[in-house]
Amino acid sequence: MLECFSNPCWINPQIDFLLLLQNIRIEHFESLNKLFLSITILGELWLPTLICAITYWCIDLRAGLYLFTLASCNSIITHFAKMLACVYRPWILSDKMCPVSEAVAFAKGYSFPSGHTAMSSSVLGGVAFLQRHKILRCLSIIFLILLVGFSRLWLGVHTPQDVLFGLLTGLILVFIANTVINWAEKDKNRYLYLLGFINIFAIFALVFVCYFNSYKMDYVNGELLVNPLKQIYTMVVCSGFALGLINGAFICRRFFPFNPKKSSLKKRIIRGLVGGILLISILRGVLQPIFFNIISFKLALIYSFLIGISITLIYPIIFTLIEKE
Repeated sequence: MLECFSNPCWINPQIDFLLLLQNIRIEHFESLNKLFLSITILGELWLPTLICAITYWCIDLRAGLYLFTLASCNSIITHFAKMLACVYRPWILSDKMCPVSEAVAFAKGYSFPSGHTAMSSSVLGGVAFLQRHKILRCLSIIFLILLVGFSRLWLGVHTPQDVLFGLLTGLILVFIANTVINWAEKDKNRYLYLLGFINIFAIFALVFVCYFNSYKMDYVNGELLVNPLKQIYTMVVCSGFALGLINGAFICRRFFPFNPKKSSLKKRIIRGLVGGILLISILRGVLQPIFFNIISFKLALIYSFLIGISITLIYPIIFTLIEKE
């Protein structure tokens, strides 16, 4: 354990549990690492976004709007919570921890709460909520959510408290978002009021973490354990993308509504395939490099916002116009 700080009393039992998992993994089941690395993808940015987008473009606008609300609000809230808590990763809390190296590349920065668990529980939980009358499907999705949470523990990149809080955050949002969307559907102008509230909260969160929050400045061998500026930058990119998604979705719902159910199956398949390929290409080829190559904070916010709004507003307007011809 690093000597520059001591762990709270509730952390050590969690580290002991992770070390137990680590011993089991290394001694008996290291072959399962690839499986859990695949499962944890369900909590990464691109796959939940793709699930939301396909639902939104091709299946049901209202359901897609609900899922995008979950994903966007979840991203803003969890990154804000990370910056407020400033909890270190397990391998910083204990030098006995040896996380799976492939997972560490996407698990830098602060640990609490688990963003992967929160994202998977909100989006997949939302999918389960929409299928609430089909028990087997719900149970299957809930099982996947729990697997994502466990994968973060197995890979050694989160503590149980990180995973539990991420899980609760995502599931609470599932029910709150449904209530809010039902309220907004009664009068389309309510989407604009709701959008104003979300934008104000996101701006407040960004201003607070940039100018008013205090951060740990622990050094080892002359280097910061976690550079707060890099974490603020990550929050800026994620918040910009989330705001782009939700602004585009709400504006589209209010001013440019479309009904996927009225389009032919062929048209929906084409728009899903074309949009899905473009979405993955943009997220992997444009947004991901912005994450890993720091540019101006303002430019990062603008670029990520434009990427988000292109998914929920620009692309629907384009395929609606094309399909009318």
